[in-house]
Amino acid sequence: MACSAVRSPILRNSTVRHYATATAAQACSSTNLESKTLNNKVFAVALENNSPISQISIVFRAGPRNETYHNQGISHHLRILAGLTTCRSSYFAITRNIQQLGGNIIATSDRESIAYTLQVTRNNLNEALRFLEDVATQQVFKPWEIPEQLPRLRYELSTIPETTRVLELLHRAAYRTGLGNSLFSPKRQVGRINSETLQHFVNTWFTGSRCSVVATGAPFSEICSLASNLNVKSDNTQDIPTKYHGGELRKERNSSTATVAVAVESTGLNKEKDALALAVLQRAIGTGPQVKWGSSMSPIYKSASSAAGKQTFAISALNAVYSDSGLFGFIFSSEPSIAGSLTTCAYKWLKSPQLSDADISRGKNILKADILYSTENEPGLLEILQQQALHKGTVYSPKEIVANVDKITANDVKSIAGKLGSGKTTLAAIGDICSVPNLDELS
Repeated sequence: MACSAVRSPILRNSTVRHYATATAAQACSSTNLESKTLNNKVFAVALENNSPISQISIVFRAGPRNETYHNQGISHHLRILAGLTTCRSSYFAITRNIQQLGGNIIATSDRESIAYTLQVTRNNLNEALRFLEDVATQQVFKPWEIPEQLPRLRYELSTIPETTRVLELLHRAAYRTGLGNSLFSPKRQVGRINSETLQHFVNTWFTGSRCSVVATGAPFSEICSLASNLNVKSDNTQDIPTKYHGGELRKERNSSTATVAVAVESTGLNKEKDALALAVLQRAIGTGPQVKWGSSMSPIYKSASSAAGKQTFAISALNAVYSDSGLFGFIFSSEPSIAGSLTTCAYKWLKSPQLSDADISRGKNILKADILYSTENEPGLLEILQQQALHKGTVYSPKEIVANVDKITANDVKSIAGKLGSGKTTLAAIGDICSVPNLDELS
């Protein structure tokens, strides 16, 4: 079993996960995308592209956003505990049978969802689906199995990079609770979350109306059959509305670098056109070099270079979009002596963006390329379908998304950039931050 806290939908971040598979035959280019809401309220989606590798995800709209103060970190525990003994299969049986079939089950999550994904060759799909269903919906959380996984959880907590930590601080400062809850368990919760707490969370949030079954390289009829037989309740638990606060969080550490994130509240996935405009804006501003070991010619990189002089740094536009809210801004790492200058530069750029039509045109081209490149690796394509199914209740093919990107005009992008400039700012910093100004000093 494997688990990951990394979820990178195409409209949220330019990073795309890659999964290499050796295939016996080339997949057919023709595709057939079908979707349907079943009687148990589960939304089923299948893209039949004749791939020799089938991927099926059971995704629930549940994550750190749904945690309370007393069960913080429970989503992290669920990722770690994926694949343990269930009502029908033992830990050993799940692992042994999946390995015997040449498959893999991965648990991934973000702040609003958790997905259990099966990757297996098409000829072994029917046998493997039973174990995917067990892992996703038949958990029992044996009290004696949970402590055995805690060393793995502690290891994850000890290896979180500073760029990830500063994003956690940024969300905590921006939202405080809900979306402000971390993807990772607080250390105080390690060993305190028991089987009853885990089972209660699953029973509350793993329901039919909050579930989607998404597949690539699999027949739609088989996906509907799997989805209709899932052991999920029909309850419709509602999310607490998101409230953005803004503010500042700083964490001083013994580090050779300073890592800073500056952002304002943006829009959510519930506003499709604005979400696409933000994705274009992110790439127009710059997300780092497009060539390995190369430099960037993006507007923000040019501005930051003048502030940094000859000292080294890395900077990227930040676009974190959720169902009903989001954060847009910048994240950078640099030598401590120039962190203050770069923070001021990023703040001024965010409050008064300067974009040409050529920058926006380049941003659209990069976004379209990112979307189409994602279709070349199956996990990237599955990720796009998952997020649409879970948060929109409908799905579009990558080509349809690209067509919608083409409809975004330069005025749309400039308009949303102007709105961001008037928003309340959030700042997070970690490392050697002696030169980073406080938020009130930037205003």
